[in-house]
Amino acid sequence: MSQEKAEKVTSFLEWIASREGLESLAGDPEVLRGIEDTEWSTEEEIERAVEAVGRLERNESVGDEHIDALEAIILPKERPVVDIVNGTYATPAPPFQHLGQSAARVTIETAIPSIGRIELPDHPSLPYGGTGFVVGERLLMTNRHVAELFAVGIGREELSFRSGQTAAIDFLRERDRPDSLTFGIACVVMIHPYWDAALLLTDGLDAVRPLRLSVAPPGDLRESEIAVIGYPALDPRSNVELQNRIFRARFNIKRLQPGKLRELSDIISFGHGVSAVTHDSSTLGGNSGSAVIDISNGTVVALHFAGRYLEANYAVPTHELARDRRVVEAGVNFEGELGDAGAPPWDPFWSAADPQRQPSELLTGSRRGERTTRVESQEQALSWSIPLEVSIQIRSQAATLTTAPTSAEAGIEALVEPFRDEDFTRRRGYDDSFLGIPVPLPTVADPSVIAKLDDGSHVLPYEHFSLVLDKGRRLALFTASNVDADPARKEPEPGRDYTREGLTGLGENDQEKWFTDPRIPALDQLPDRFFTKDRKAFDKGHIVRREDVAWGTTYDEVRRANGDTFHVTNCSPQVAHFNRSTKQGAWGRLENLILRQAKAERYSVFAGPVFRPDDPIFRGIDDVGPVGVPIPRRFWKIVVARSGAGLQTFAFILEQDLTATPFEEFAVDAEWKSSMISVPDLEQLVGRVSFPAELHQSDQIGESGGEAVRAEAGVETISG
Repeated sequence: MSQEKAEKVTSFLEWIASREGLESLAGDPEVLRGIEDTEWSTEEEIERAVEAVGRLERNESVGDEHIDALEAIILPKERPVVDIVNGTYATPAPPFQHLGQSAARVTIETAIPSIGRIELPDHPSLPYGGTGFVVGERLLMTNRHVAELFAVGIGREELSFRSGQTAAIDFLRERDRPDSLTFGIACVVMIHPYWDAALLLTDGLDAVRPLRLSVAPPGDLRESEIAVIGYPALDPRSNVELQNRIFRARFNIKRLQPGKLRELSDIISFGHGVSAVTHDSSTLGGNSGSAVIDISNGTVVALHFAGRYLEANYAVPTHELARDRRVVEAGVNFEGELGDAGAPPWDPFWSAADPQRQPSELLTGSRRGERTTRVESQEQALSWSIPLEVSIQIRSQAATLTTAPTSAEAGIEALVEPFRDEDFTRRRGYDDSFLGIPVPLPTVADPSVIAKLDDGSHVLPYEHFSLVLDKGRRLALFTASNVDADPARKEPEPGRDYTREGLTGLGENDQEKWFTDPRIPALDQLPDRFFTKDRKAFDKGHIVRREDVAWGTTYDEVRRANGDTFHVTNCSPQVAHFNRSTKQGAWGRLENLILRQAKAERYSVFAGPVFRPDDPIFRGIDDVGPVGVPIPRRFWKIVVARSGAGLQTFAFILEQDLTATPFEEFAVDAEWKSSMISVPDLEQLVGRVSFPAELHQSDQIGESGGEAVRAEAGVETISG
């Protein structure tokens, strides 16, 4: 551990302790109360945390293991993150246990329904952009950098949605609650030229009460207890493993983050210095645009916009926004009025943003529905590039503006997440009665090595397929899919776009960025970064082929299935000539053969890697850092189809050639091949799963049907 990291942890604890000092914080018996109940900590870490607190109380030095324990246990306890479910929350542990008392609970629960997640349904890579909250009649407040994900322009004039983009706000998105309460954003009212703030006009919102914004100077509120309510996202720049443990690898849902308001601090925002108010809540990316609420009276005292891990979080004081007549007269619900203190120091920024408009020409009732928002055919030249996964907004003197791509740059490939449906309640997964004859899933020999969902189950259901993930290897142990090759099922709604671009939402030059499954721990999955930082050694190999499961009775069903195949749980590292059907690799050739023979028939496919103890290790990078990943040499596939009143089952082994992979760790045969194998021999070879009796009984190895497929595929027959 670096000395800088140790200093940051202790410094942040000192900041939390404030005037009382670090020794006083460590000497408080409440510091250790309940730490044995922290779900994310081991007994050893708890012991180290107790020892670390004792050392701090005695003003003794602490070692790396103590710093780790302070970061993993004491910091999250002192500044907790609390799930919001059904509009309420469980009482936090000390020092915020009093938030469970009636007065504080009423204050916080009154604010919760007015805060939501900014949705970006048409964005090519970001399904959502941050947090927003109701501040007036149909009026939302969020950050400027959030609004600029879907809008262009500065000030109040010449504001528009980006070409092809829309936005909405969902006031739910709570843990284990698939319900949604969504309102579309009709137009952009204001993008502040100085502060990281924006105002949006929504469709509806009559039933959602506006929050009240404080006009008190932030200096008068220092040390006030506050609650940040928003949607924290994973921060890949900080301790990813710790975040996954504390948040149970579930992000982007509504949470309460208590803390205290601190001093003013200068920070660079959009290229100029601002005096922001700081706070010490445990915020992450996704909290951008969150309301910072004074627990004593329920008013919003600041608009959160940035944070530096183990340093501070930054917010726009509502007092400063109340000084701006343009903000006031836009309809923001301030709790009172400030006396006329003259023009604020950022008036020149308004003059540059709206040069033809004076402060007296403000938005009036015309904003309430008469204003027309136009859509630009070309994006503004300057914009922040803020991907959602970069969750800590670091404003420094080095902050720069990036220019939008020129026409000459348009051909550059970009990593973009394909369209996906995040509401997993619709997923039925693999259908064992799909063929009219039951075909059960394989069973797992050792359930302890399998990633599990919150309910303890281990089968991950998607649209038309399911899979089981080996958490040690971070790859699928096996997949099970239902395939319908009927052209009418492939394109159920004529006139819709069933191309790659249409189903994924990707542009011509975009490359797919795969995503983790939020239902299981992120640490159990091999992230997209591994495949994009592998020096092009591997393809992102679909174990379940997207063309196989992209079918249905509606366009939405087809698109949902297509998107599900881009979860990293369905990905396995495969060399290019092995994976790509367009390159006539073994995997692609066999799948294309199956599709040609199926015509309009239905069939089911089971597939997975063969894990061996001596699989070669590839040294790559994941979201935490350098990692060694064993790469399977072999993959297997079982195809089962209906034939009259019975079943026909075909089992294959596919071997990939790793000799061209640029690492000396690999020592493999120079040849690759595909072979047909009996179901019993395959079961013995795989070792970790047992295939159902239905597959054994219908095995076509040595039968006329099996010989026909073997001959056309040009493969040999092998035994385990």
